[in-house]
Amino acid sequence: MSRIPTTQLFSSLFTILPAFTNQVFLRIATALCFVHRHCAIYIGIFFLLIDSKGLFQMNPFTGKRKSGQRPKKRRFNGNQHCKSGNVSQESSHVSPKGISSTSEPVQTSASRRKLDLKSSSVPFTSTFEGNIIFDKALLFSFLEDNLCCKVCTGRVSISHKRVAGLSSLMSIECNACKIQVSTRNSKLLGPKKNIPEINRRISYAMRSVGQGLEGMKTFCGIMDLYPPVSQNSYELICRRVNAASKNVAIQSMKKAVDEEVVAVNSTDITVSGDGTWKTRGHTSQIGVCTVIGADTGKVIDVEVLSKACKGCSRWKGPRVGSAFKKWHARHSQVCTKNHIGSSGKMEGDGMVKLFQRSESERGVRYLNYIGDGDSSTFLSISACHPYGENVPLSKVECVGHVQKRMGSRLRKLKKKYGSKKLYDNKTISGKGRLTDNIIDQLSVFYGNAIRQHSNSVKDMRNAAWAIYFHMRSTDNEPLHSFCPAGETSWCKYNQAVSKGTAETFHHKNSLPPAVMDAIKPIFNSLSHPELLNRCLGAYTQNPNESLNSVIWQICPKISGSGRRIAEIAVYESVVRFNEGRLGRLDIMKELELCISNNAISSHKKADIRRIKQGDRRAQQNTIEKRRERRRAKALVDSKLSKKERLTYEAGGF
Repeated sequence: MSRIPTTQLFSSLFTILPAFTNQVFLRIATALCFVHRHCAIYIGIFFLLIDSKGLFQMNPFTGKRKSGQRPKKRRFNGNQHCKSGNVSQESSHVSPKGISSTSEPVQTSASRRKLDLKSSSVPFTSTFEGNIIFDKALLFSFLEDNLCCKVCTGRVSISHKRVAGLSSLMSIECNACKIQVSTRNSKLLGPKKNIPEINRRISYAMRSVGQGLEGMKTFCGIMDLYPPVSQNSYELICRRVNAASKNVAIQSMKKAVDEEVVAVNSTDITVSGDGTWKTRGHTSQIGVCTVIGADTGKVIDVEVLSKACKGCSRWKGPRVGSAFKKWHARHSQVCTKNHIGSSGKMEGDGMVKLFQRSESERGVRYLNYIGDGDSSTFLSISACHPYGENVPLSKVECVGHVQKRMGSRLRKLKKKYGSKKLYDNKTISGKGRLTDNIIDQLSVFYGNAIRQHSNSVKDMRNAAWAIYFHMRSTDNEPLHSFCPAGETSWCKYNQAVSKGTAETFHHKNSLPPAVMDAIKPIFNSLSHPELLNRCLGAYTQNPNESLNSVIWQICPKISGSGRRIAEIAVYESVVRFNEGRLGRLDIMKELELCISNNAISSHKKADIRRIKQGDRRAQQNTIEKRRERRRAKALVDSKLSKKERLTYEAGGF
């Protein structure tokens, strides 16, 4: 028997590979469906982190295309006025191909402003070509049929045994001369070279899609793989992932601070802060506070708080004595409890910590704070005087939350009056009066009044009162002096005036004077100059809300976890939020994971999709269509609720 050359061997190997690739992909898809409900998204993320190649375009039985030829590249049918291209896999340097650079969109999205693919360079392992999942029986039988001993050319036998987790050892032994050689399925990491890379990689991959050890066990079971690592090994890997993601996140946040300072040309900056909790309700054991720069929209600092520690709960003895002191001295180094008080107090305490360390760790002062008004956070920050008693802090209102006040107060007023008659002997609600649809419209109009006149308190106030008098106007008493004039005005009456057709104009959607008198105090309150002065600049907390959603995708609220897992999710989210998916490669490098063009290309494509999707959503016509859909949906729900009456009430039946 002659020995088969290596190139011929692997050529034959990749010929039979597609015969079972489709089955492997189906098994992976099924496994991810069991461990997570967003399987379509996480199949992609899982393959990015596992760094696998997909060979699914061939005939599953022959491994060849039906035509025998590679098909022509499909023609690009997108926007012909934008430059587009494919992702380059020849270099580890990322270029911004695939994103329009010649024509900037009318409304630039936050993702485009934050992600700079042109200057992004990513780590790259030149000797690494990715990972592939094999069917063991097919692979071993193929190798045994085609390999021979290089000493005596005798037939060989291949054996395989598990070492730890998914790490395994493959041995080839000559049946004649008994010479044996062995190799591992992944390299070893760490200073002692005793940590299998595959175990660290899959643990990080599952953690990045919101799954822990139990999810990993389910995945490995359905994939018919060896069981994953033990609980102790998993916790050690999580500590390593926590440290790596924290290091990368800190560097990203320091870079974001520098960009914010350059943008405002000062070390006194405006930030938006918000708190979020691990579980719904007011009994959460985990809370997260975030601070984001108002001009760059990037995360500057974060704090994870926990009022529980599993290690503390394991101590069953008395809390006094020498034994407790020894245990406490040892445990205090790893204790995860860092908050004393209620869950609701986490936001205030966490934000105070962020403000107090801003000068020492970030080199800036947060003099203007964008808050939502949902808690006493700003009062707590002001009371601690983080920059001294002589340095006052100013509160900036989030426009989105101020807009919500209009809706919430009108609904409270509607509920307060109920069936009570106004002075026109009719209730406040009903057809042609204060309905839920009208309340939603008034809220949107009020928010637009602030956003469109964000540089002047006087203009904001006039625009707010323009809404009130516009809704009160009738044919006998048109009150449109505050409405903008001209043919381009949103006020149809003033459009008619500019066209000379005001005499034939008819007011259709006016509210009765009794209703307008009832809601006038709300307009008085929400158009007060003191409130509108805090709305200058039309700042918003939307970036914080977006970051919160990313955090709880990686650390789902429906699953229990401690502070360490929450920190991994927070640091991973910071990197994704500031740097995009490509930033994750820096975490992988910190974890000593090899990176090939598979991961680089996939992560870059994900960032390009994010930018394009953000640009599309930022366009004015897209925004208006979303608003129309929301209003239509709310109107349908309101009609159904009235038609069905009361269908659910806790303990009410």
